Amino acid sequence: MKQIWITRKGAPEVLMVKEAQDPSPQAGEVLINVKAAGINFSDILARRGRYPEAPQPPMVVGYEVSGVIEAVGKKEDSGLQGKSVLAPVFFGGYSTKVCVPKEQVFELPQGMGFSQGAALPVNYLTAYGMAFKMARIKKGDRVLIHSAGGGVGLALFDLCKISGASPYGIASIQKHERLKARGFSQLVDARSNNLESDLMKLSNSKGFDFIFDSSGGESWSQGLQLLSPLGKLIAFGFANSLNELTTGKSARPSGAGQWYTADLFQLAQGNMALAGFNLATLWKKSFSLLGEWMKELLVFYKAGQLNITIDKEFSFTDAPKAHQYIENRENFGKVVLLNS
Repeated sequence: MKQIWITRKGAPEVLMVKEAQDPSPQAGEVLINVKAAGINFSDILARRGRYPEAPQPPMVVGYEVSGVIEAVGKKEDSGLQGKSVLAPVFFGGYSTKVCVPKEQVFELPQGMGFSQGAALPVNYLTAYGMAFKMARIKKGDRVLIHSAGGGVGLALFDLCKISGASPYGIASIQKHERLKARGFSQLVDARSNNLESDLMKLSNSKGFDFIFDSSGGESWSQGLQLLSPLGKLIAFGFANSLNELTTGKSARPSGAGQWYTADLFQLAQGNMALAGFNLATLWKKSFSLLGEWMKELLVFYKAGQLNITIDKEFSFTDAPKAHQYIENRENFGKVVLLNS
C-alpha cells in the first residue's frame, strides 16, 4: 500500500508518498481499500507542528476515509466484503489501505459517492456536536459562523436549516457569491476593517445567540462583545495559530502569550457563556457517542437535508498541492485525496 507521510514539521513539501506492507485486520476490524480520504485543517496544523493531538513526525495523518471493504478480521461477517463504506479513523487515513474497528464503519447510502463519504465524518460530527449538543440551536436563534465557506461552516449551515435557526456568515469576499448560491443571505467580509460593527449592524444591534469560532485569539475577545444576553461562544479551532506562524504577527490578546484568559466575572456580568469543542479529544474517550451522531447524520443525508460540498479532488501524489490549496484558504467546502 501507499501512505502519505509528514516527514518533518514544515511546508507542504515535507509530505512524502511511501510504500508499506498491507495491513491485516485483527478481530473486530475490517480492511478498507481506500478510494478517498478527507483533508482537514487539523492536518495542516499537524504538519506545521501546531496540533496538540497529533503524534510527532514522522507520521501519517488523516481522520476519515471511504472505500470498499477488502477483508475482515476473525469472527467478523464475511458478507461485509465488497461493501462500499465510509469510516472515521484516528490518524492513518492518508493510506490506500487501512484497518478500522467495525464500530467505526458505516455503509455508504445510495447516491453518496466516495468523495462525499470521505467528506462527511469530521466536518459534520464537529458541527453536530456543537450545534445540536452544546448549543442546542432552535428556530429563531441567530447563529454566527466563522469561516462560513469551509467544511465545518457549510455543515453548520445545513444544521441551521434543519433546526430553523438563522445563519450569519463570516468569509472572505470572494466566497460570498458561492455562499449566497448555497443559501446564505447574511454575510460579512472576514477582512473588513470594521468587522465588529458590521456584524452588530447585521444583527440589527441584537447580537448573536451562538457564535461558532474556528479562528481563535482576538476573535474570541471580539465574539464576547457580539453575544446577545444569554448567548454562547463555542471555540472549535485555532486557525490564527497558523497565521502567527506564517506572518509572525501575534493573534493573541494576552500579553502573557496565552490564547485567551477567560474572566468568569465578565461572563457572569454579561450573562454569557464561553465553551470549547474538540472532536479528537472527545473521540479519545469513546467512539460510541460519535457513532450515534453518525447514524443520525446519515438519516439527515438520506432525507436530502445535507449538502456535502466537495470543492476539489487531488490525487494521493498531489497531497502537497492539496495542503497548499487549503493553507492558502482557497477551498470552498471539502478537499479530498483520491486513490486512483
